[in-house]
Amino acid sequence: MHLRKNDGDDVAPLRCGKLAYRQAGPSSLPPLLFIHGWGGASRYWLPVMRALADAFCCYAPDLPGFGFSPPLLAADSPDGPDTHSHRGLASVVLEFMDEMGLAQCDLVGHSYGSGVAIALAAMQPARVRRLIISNFSTFRDERERRMIAFMHSVTGLLVKVRKLPFAASDGFAKLLGSRYFHRLPDDITVLRDGLNDFLQMDERTANLTVKASLNWETPHDFARLLMPVLLIHCRNDQIMPPRNAEYTAGLALRGKLVWIDACGHLPMVEKTDEFARIVKNFLRDDSH
Repeated sequence: MHLRKNDGDDVAPLRCGKLAYRQAGPSSLPPLLFIHGWGGASRYWLPVMRALADAFCCYAPDLPGFGFSPPLLAADSPDGPDTHSHRGLASVVLEFMDEMGLAQCDLVGHSYGSGVAIALAAMQPARVRRLIISNFSTFRDERERRMIAFMHSVTGLLVKVRKLPFAASDGFAKLLGSRYFHRLPDDITVLRDGLNDFLQMDERTANLTVKASLNWETPHDFARLLMPVLLIHCRNDQIMPPRNAEYTAGLALRGKLVWIDACGHLPMVEKTDEFARIVKNFLRDDSH
């Protein structure tokens, strides 16, 4: 198995700046691209990348302003909805694909990253063979959209809490982790890594990406995708409640829903083997 440095030192030079990324698996294998969610980074994909590196060449970039990737510069990127929208960040990922020489790949998005993955697939459908989105659901009407907007505003308070002294403590890591895991991992370093990614997130990027995600473009894009689509959702997800999962999967013309039981918002960490098995089975199934 080929595993590149996992400290974020691998960078791709793009027009918008340097994009940090992680890679696992030999380049001779079919390419599989992972897009992380809000508040996280490519680091949490590492367990499942290792599990899949015998079958795929896995790539996971840090989106601008997350992980080890610097934020988009204000001078080059006005504080408007376009630059930090799902489509705006999808354009960055497409340029990353060009830099990596990926004419086409299978694509996995998680939570907020699912919106970016959907936008990418809608913008350049020929470049996405199959799409997997995880722990993501969309709103059905304006009332639900406003409710999600309120939930995002509450989450936004955590961005400000990061400045308080206790925010770097193991206690805060466990408090934050209790929202993301059904069962907290025994290894405290898993929680510390997740907390570090959260603390490292650029505040301006955090605010702009949340604001730009609350529009109708994503469900409209999702409904017109023609490639096979799999939605993986978890029964105990507190961040992205599963009540709209069946509706969301049904929006896709060739959509399918698979559940993971006794799992929270991070199945690639909490249920790595099961998550990897679902991904591999879907991507290798010739019946689609």
